[in-house]
Order: sequence, then C-alpha cells, then structure tokens
Amino acid sequence: MLRGSLKADDFLVAESVAMRTVVAQVEAFADGDAPVLICGEHGTGRELVARVLHQKGPRTGGRFVAVRPTFEDAPGRVATDDACERARRALRSASGGTLLVKDVSDLSRPSQKTLKRAIRDRKIEQAEPMDVHVVATSDLDIECAVDADIVSRDFYTLFEPRRIEVPRLRDRLEDLATLFERWVKHYAIEIGRTKPSVSTRAIDRLKAYPWPGNVGELKSIARRLVVRVTRPKIEAGDVDEVLPTVASRVPLEDLAFEEMVKSKLAGLLARIDGYPVHDLYDKVLARVERPLFDLVLAHTGGNQLKAAEILGLNRNTLRKKLADLGYAQKGKKGKRREDRALDGD
Repeated sequence: MLRGSLKADDFLVAESVAMRTVVAQVEAFADGDAPVLICGEHGTGRELVARVLHQKGPRTGGRFVAVRPTFEDAPGRVATDDACERARRALRSASGGTLLVKDVSDLSRPSQKTLKRAIRDRKIEQAEPMDVHVVATSDLDIECAVDADIVSRDFYTLFEPRRIEVPRLRDRLEDLATLFERWVKHYAIEIGRTKPSVSTRAIDRLKAYPWPGNVGELKSIARRLVVRVTRPKIEAGDVDEVLPTVASRVPLEDLAFEEMVKSKLAGLLARIDGYPVHDLYDKVLARVERPLFDLVLAHTGGNQLKAAEILGLNRNTLRKKLADLGYAQKGKKGKRREDRALDGD
C-alpha cells in the first residue's frame, strides 16, 4: 500500500509509448460511467491503473472498493452468504464510487449476472439503485474464458468497448529507471533514511533482467535494496546480489566468436559428462579447422595453393591437415559420441 500522502498517479510512469497509450485510455475512460476492463499479466499494475481511473473521474470523492471474485473482501461479509448477496453487498459498499473486481475470469456465473444487472440498470429508478462504476481486471486470455463459456459473452460485451491493456515491464523499459527511483524513494522514507542514488550501471543491470514478475517484482527488488544497501549509492554489484539468476538465451549470431565457441563447448562438456574422452583438445581443434578449411577451399575453388596462402600455412602442411581430417574419406566413418555432441544432435 502507498502512504496516505501519495497518489496512485505518482507511480503511473509513462515515458514509454506503450504506457502513454494506457494513460490516454485512462483519460478517455475516467468519466465514471461505462464499465472498464484492465488486462495484463500479474504484477503489471492493473489495480494501480484502476485507482488512477477512480482518482481522475467524477467519483473521486466516493469509495474505491477492490474485491476478489468471491467478494470475500466486501465489508460485512458473512460466510453463509450466497454469491449474489455478496456481490450486492460489494456494490452497495462502493455506491457512488468505484468497484474493482480482480481477476474477473474467476467470477461465478451468479455473480456475473448480478453485476451485469447492476451495470445495465444503474440509471433506472430502483428501490435500491446501484450507482457504481464497475472496473475489472483480467489476464490476456479472457477471450479464451469467453469461448470456453467460463465468462458469459453478454457479461464480457459490457466491458469490451473500454479495454485497457497494461504492457509487461520488459516491453516498457523506458519507464524502468523512473519507476525504480520512485520506489527506492518511497521505501527510503518508509524506513527513515536518506534516499540512496542509483548508478547507471545498476540501472543497466535492471534493464537486462527479463522481469517475469513485472512491476510488482521491481517494487520488491527496490525494497530489498533499500533495506540491504547502507551506502549512499546502489551499485551494479548490489543489484546482482538480489536479482534471481536467469539463463539468458542470446542468438548465436549476436555473440562474439569466442563466446559462441564457449557456448558450444559448454554444451559439449555437458553431453559427454561420464563418458571416457581423452583427446578433447585435438577433437575441438579438428572441428574448428574443418569448417574453416571447407570455407577457404570453397572460396578458392579448391585451389590448395591459394588456400594455404590465405590460411598462412605451408602447402604441404595444409595437405597433411586435410588428410588427417579425412577429407578423402569424408562421410565414410560414423561419428563418435563427442563428435555428435559437438554437433548438437
């Protein structure tokens, strides 16, 4: 939760194009009228967007009530209440304000009907009017839930025209530095210390991480660093100590030659572990030489004299190496395990 002096809008950072789109939609949908659906992965800040919707609209003086699909957070809940009654109680508690239903795909059918009725009848004179702006959050697969008849199509249709998709943190890295600095400041104030500065290399480390937990994970990392680092600046090494280790998958063509060879050899060693291999050095050199000779000979049209000149080898030395590599019998012998492992078969 944020301190009372802070507003959700303080953390709706929109330096990226993706988040500027979200902010524009918030401005357009903050009239407190038709229902809004906020989609995105967990941790992207869907509830934050809902709170900003509430703050910017005409209902800002009313209550913002966030409930789970079972409405277990609704004030005055009784364990024996049925789903419809709990939904009605949540609507009454948010009257004049905003009701946020989290993870709407998990909402029961009776609760969907109750909310659908409240949304459609909101402007009709009733004995108990439900003047509430209904906002819901969902993951990006809500259409699958509709197709599977988990979510009523009629219910989903009420939200579909006003759908906001909150991007993953790794898709809005332009916002990361500002978001991180704000959370660092927030937690520094919380524990009564001067806000530490953050080095450029530390930010680079953060940007290189894939953030499966999105902004929620960034928030947690900021808190841990503020608590752990007592120096006036958070450095790259501090970030390395708290970020989970993630195996990075980089396309081979993007690696330096030495790194590409190292990556290939790491796979080779893993695959031959436990098998008797005694000539790995010669094997590796042979497997590097073979494609090199292939390419150079192709470049010279098979002219060994020119190939030897390009390679910086004596012609007889090249001939011997080609013979040792079995060029004359190429393809006739089966590969040993370490050969197959090096090929990645």
